[in-house]
Amino acid sequence: MREALGYPTRGEHAEKALLSAWLCVLVHSIVIPVVTLVPLLGYAATILADENDEPPSFLERALVGRSLGATVLVVGYGVVPVGTALVAILLLTGGDQPPTDADALFVLVGSTAVLAMLAAYAYLVPIALANYVRAGSLRAGCTGLGAVAGDAVYFVGWASGAIVLLVGVGIAGAFVDLGGIFAVAGSFVGAYAALIASRRVGRGYAAATE
Repeated sequence: MREALGYPTRGEHAEKALLSAWLCVLVHSIVIPVVTLVPLLGYAATILADENDEPPSFLERALVGRSLGATVLVVGYGVVPVGTALVAILLLTGGDQPPTDADALFVLVGSTAVLAMLAAYAYLVPIALANYVRAGSLRAGCTGLGAVAGDAVYFVGWASGAIVLLVGVGIAGAFVDLGGIFAVAGSFVGAYAALIASRRVGRGYAAATE
């Protein structure tokens, strides 16, 4: 973990890469939601597949196409779990009758199934992104997931990265809600956490594919 904490500040590309990531999150937070996170997603995918000790360049032209491809994978893999979650919510909130015991059982089973699908989605997507960047093909992002997913080394890297990202996003969101200079600081925290998390998951992916 110590290696990942200092990762965003190492190497010749570190300053520009961190600044670019920060701007993506800042603009997303205060001006244009979601859209500016697309290049950050592409850069995170690059880190997942990168085995160097220093961050790659954020300003290379290839990042544009890579970001679009990464977005296609993230959206494509998310259709089923997100769609299932929306259907479950509609079913749970659409009735006018008082809930029965059967309804309570349905809520329990349905919510458990949705959470399991979302967890599987979050676990598999980084593998798909790393495969895609390594091979340069969207098809590669749809194959070879099982071998990596079943490796304990990947799980450790993914779990630590997920914790860092969740904590970072939580802190960033709290700061952004305060507005002003806090929004700027919160955006930096979110960007830094995203880079650290990508590095941790990427290390697990690299170890699992050796």
